[in-house]
Amino acid sequence: MSYSEDEIRLKKILTSIINSAPGLKYALLTDDTGITILSQSKFKFSDNNGVSVEKIGAIGGAVFVAGEEQGHILGYGSINLQITEYLEGMIFSMKVGEGVLCIVADKNAQIGFIRATMKKWGPQLGIILGRYLQVDQAEIGKEMKELFRSDSMGML
Repeated sequence: MSYSEDEIRLKKILTSIINSAPGLKYALLTDDTGITILSQSKFKFSDNNGVSVEKIGAIGGAVFVAGEEQGHILGYGSINLQITEYLEGMIFSMKVGEGVLCIVADKNAQIGFIRATMKKWGPQLGIILGRYLQVDQAEIGKEMKELFRSDSMGML
């Protein structure tokens, strides 16, 4: 599969997840550092309310990694699924290959259904995401080699 086919497939899966139940607002794929790779939403982010995909991804990734580290310190191992419940909503996070799937839901969302949906799509997301990130890394490597090619250095 090509880079664009993987991206399209990832977006389709995120769309399937977000449309699978009422109460789901956002589905994001981040890397381990919290950089948002892809996202789908039922709603449009507004600059006026200070909410952005990047902020949700960065904080979600940091909380997930911190929770995972806490589990290792306690001898519990890796996180299977992390649920953060707020007064007005919830965030679900799960490791998928080299990334993290985060789902943002309102407070009336069905926890068991979201959990089952994440477990259903998680393995497939992990496989596609791994391939997607590999192609991305290969492309960056090619660009770096081109940048530092000896015959192009004289042009600088």
